[in-house]
Amino acid sequence: MSNRTKKYYEVVFFLLALITVTLAILDITDRIPVNFYSEYLIIDNLILLIFAGDYFYRFFSASGKKSVFIKNNIFDLLAILPFSSLLRGFRLFRLLRILKVFRATVFIGRLTSRFNRFLRTNGFIYVLYITLTTIVIGSILIYIFEKNLTINSYADAIWWSFVTTTTVGYGDISPSSNAGRIVAALLMMIGIGFVGMLTGTIATYFLSSNKNKTISENQILDLSDISKDKFEAIVNYVDFIKSK
Repeated sequence: MSNRTKKYYEVVFFLLALITVTLAILDITDRIPVNFYSEYLIIDNLILLIFAGDYFYRFFSASGKKSVFIKNNIFDLLAILPFSSLLRGFRLFRLLRILKVFRATVFIGRLTSRFNRFLRTNGFIYVLYITLTTIVIGSILIYIFEKNLTINSYADAIWWSFVTTTTVGYGDISPSSNAGRIVAALLMMIGIGFVGMLTGTIATYFLSSNKNKTISENQILDLSDISKDKFEAIVNYVDFIKSK
């Protein structure tokens, strides 16, 4: 698998894992509409088949003993087993939901290492901490300054703070006091910096491995154009050095 293909592969499975986790949470909390449940099952089973195909691809491509691969990926194997269909036949819906939580946990585990590496790129995790803290502080301040003016609840405050920081700005809530406008301006400036940092981090994350690969390839000595006599001389010299 080439480096570019591997990157596309990681992105696709990252998104599929996020979709699986989101669907599992919606199902557990009974947020999936009844008229959409059949489509939900189709999507859920389709993603499960994709992960099953990925598991068996990695299984047959793994070097060394297959038993070692199974041992190291036992939870991946359990997550793709078709327990859902079997339990649905017995109508064990509560146990079925527990298995959905387990599957979501396994897929989250697959995301952890890549996600942590992304967060550490360019120190992005610290920018994320600062931004989240700013959103919370901004929501508290706007709730104090705009309560009973444009903000009716803290839920409105946290929503306004989030959309303002992300520079979306729906305009459904707009501060009317001078203090509220100052808070909005600060959130917008921090949000612009966050979006710029996020874009740069994504670019750095996907380009860093290509750069490292190029450096490694350049460090390899190219002997393809050396004549046979010179090559034998190099080998003899290396043997002479090793004998000392």
